[in-house]
Amino acid sequence: MEEGILIELFTSPTCPYCPRAKEVAERIVKRMPKVLLIERDVSQPENAEIARSYGIQGVPAMVINGRYKILGVPREEQLLHYLSTL
Repeated sequence: MEEGILIELFTSPTCPYCPRAKEVAERIVKRMPKVLLIERDVSQPENAEIARSYGIQGVPAMVINGRYKILGVPREEQLLHYLSTL
């Protein structure tokens, strides 16, 4: 992993699974200093537009470096494995 990695986490205040997805992402950020996490609340119009531009129709969802999408709550090991390959 030469450069930084950006994780965009799309959430909604009414989503029961979003807090768990955020916890997983925050634990990853603590373990991998070159990973930046941005939470995007889709109840805000600008974030909803960004989600649509990625083709995201539900939350929680993660977009990594503007390309790779994870829908739902990933297992921490899965996310770590994927990020370590970048």
